Amino acid sequence: MRSAFTFHRPLLALLLTGAALPALAQKTAKVELPDGLTYADYKWQDRHARLPVSAADEGQPAVILRDFTAREYAFDARHRPLMYTVEHRIVRVNTDEGIEQYNKIYLPVDGSGQVLQLRARTVSPRGQVVEVAEKDMKELKDGEGSRRNFRIIAVEGVEKGSEVEYIYAHLSDADYFGREWLQNAVPAHDVDFELIAPASVTYEARTYHGPEAKIDTLSSTKKRRLRVQLADVPALRDEAFAHSSAQRMRVEFKIAYTAQRGRSRLFTWNDASQLVYGQVWELDKDEKKAVEKFDKQLNVSTSLPVEEQIRALEQGVKTSINVGPGVYRVGQVVATRTASELGMARLLAGLLRAHDITHEVVVVADRSEIPFDGDFDTWNQLDHYAFYFPATKQYLAPGRPEYRYGMIPAEWTAGKALSVKLVQLGTAESAVGVLRDIPALPAELSPNDLDIKVDFAPALDKATVAIRQIFGGYQAQPIQPYFPLMPTDKRTEVLQTLVKSSVPDATFKSLEVKNAEPNRNALQHPLTIDATVESAAVLDRAGPKYLFKVGELIGPQSSLYQQEERQLDVENVYNHRFNRTITFDIPTGYRIRNLTDLNIKADAGPADKPVYFFHSGFQQQGQKVTVQIEESYNQIYWPKKDFEAFRNVINASANFNKVVLVLEKGS
Repeated sequence: MRSAFTFHRPLLALLLTGAALPALAQKTAKVELPDGLTYADYKWQDRHARLPVSAADEGQPAVILRDFTAREYAFDARHRPLMYTVEHRIVRVNTDEGIEQYNKIYLPVDGSGQVLQLRARTVSPRGQVVEVAEKDMKELKDGEGSRRNFRIIAVEGVEKGSEVEYIYAHLSDADYFGREWLQNAVPAHDVDFELIAPASVTYEARTYHGPEAKIDTLSSTKKRRLRVQLADVPALRDEAFAHSSAQRMRVEFKIAYTAQRGRSRLFTWNDASQLVYGQVWELDKDEKKAVEKFDKQLNVSTSLPVEEQIRALEQGVKTSINVGPGVYRVGQVVATRTASELGMARLLAGLLRAHDITHEVVVVADRSEIPFDGDFDTWNQLDHYAFYFPATKQYLAPGRPEYRYGMIPAEWTAGKALSVKLVQLGTAESAVGVLRDIPALPAELSPNDLDIKVDFAPALDKATVAIRQIFGGYQAQPIQPYFPLMPTDKRTEVLQTLVKSSVPDATFKSLEVKNAEPNRNALQHPLTIDATVESAAVLDRAGPKYLFKVGELIGPQSSLYQQEERQLDVENVYNHRFNRTITFDIPTGYRIRNLTDLNIKADAGPADKPVYFFHSGFQQQGQKVTVQIEESYNQIYWPKKDFEAFRNVINASANFNKVVLVLEKGS
């Protein structure tokens, strides 16, 4: 996803004054190649045979045999900073899956970049070397308004056991911040990343989930090099209850110092805070007039309690303005009724200031992609805008119309973020930033509850099932905001599908939904479905006995029966809970001997207050049986060393799915 946090040329110019770094290099049609590049003449070797691989590697769909990337910061003849990058990959493909993955190579090209070398070839199991023709290299645009394109290399004739190799060298604007991935979905060997810069420019780097970069000096040129070399990097598997991308081995880097600026660190969190101030709060005269006009149209009284004002202003903006690319000037936003994420933030911030509502602008990362690291001040992790209200300790996502006050995307929570607040310095206004923990919402605010009543027909050939299903908080988020936008027949289909997760063969007698109107807040108004259905499948006959599949009424459950050793720490998307009640009367003349199968308990965390648990049990009063199930996940992170306890809770719910009560004659 493209970041909402964009560079502001005047601020960059201020930061880089006298630093031999312009404020973002101007674009030119043709870029001169800087002199003395370390890998300017990088070439592949003549090949007449494949590289050797181990038996273990031959069992993989594919394996990377060389993964070399060098990035070099350099100045051209006019002293403009540029980034020269060379990439060299060799991949052995062993299966159809591997061939499918690597018979097309996608290489990004910056809109102002210049491709200097692009070659690809294959080496067959018989040692036949075939170079890809230029006609098989195509260019693809990355959508309207994007500066980035792709070169696509179609590699023909790849067979099992072939090697696919390419070299890609290109020149682009200098990277003040950057990221290099070191790990892939397949194992890799000979992984080598180099970041090279002249002695006058100091990059800093941090490696995540891998060894730190080593620093050395290229003696012949006095250049400084950061380097990560890895003989072997394991494949990164996708695992349930984890964000694999967030735990993928990578290097983050940034320019920290220049000779001209001496010991003054560049691109600090304080600098970013000033940038946020300029981007979000600084409005020109015309923009302030546009805010005033829009505020009058909304007609939100300043005498209302603060929370009511916030909700009303947010509602007014999100129901009037469409989120789209490009438009961020408030006058244009109000006139066109379209805004980028930044435009939404600027308009809403202007309204909040007009109502004298204290707020902070919080710039967050998406932890499912790149968790925020406050100890390393790279702006590469500043992705999205949120607002924080100190008086209520609540958050709001201005650029996400499907969310309402009190709830922001779950992936923005449970981590740190840069929170920027306005300050008054005499008659001047400025901003200061602090690193703030954004808490995840507690499980109680994201329920998915079931209340089910089962009434068996006298002939025991079917049952009438009354179901109430409640979705709140994040559990409602995939459905509730979009439900009013669906055609009527599609709405019915969606509701029936949700009910059929408990009763797959349901014949519907009634179906109602509450809180499905547009712009409902899922924290205040949970989506509620009431249905009455008939089912023949809830009971199976086995001779004189009947099998009541009570466990299936809670719907299919996740399970963790994986055999491989857990690779990643557990990371839930959000905290959530399930409270379920199932009631039924045992038919007259029948009894159930195995009711105790309903008793299942699994906990993870402190014994007196587990953070994850599944508890199910029952009460019987005469022929009436009430089954109570409580399941909760109230912590986002859980270490893989204690994975077994977490797995037991997940599997407890899956085991409940399998509970079948046996009705037999007797009393």
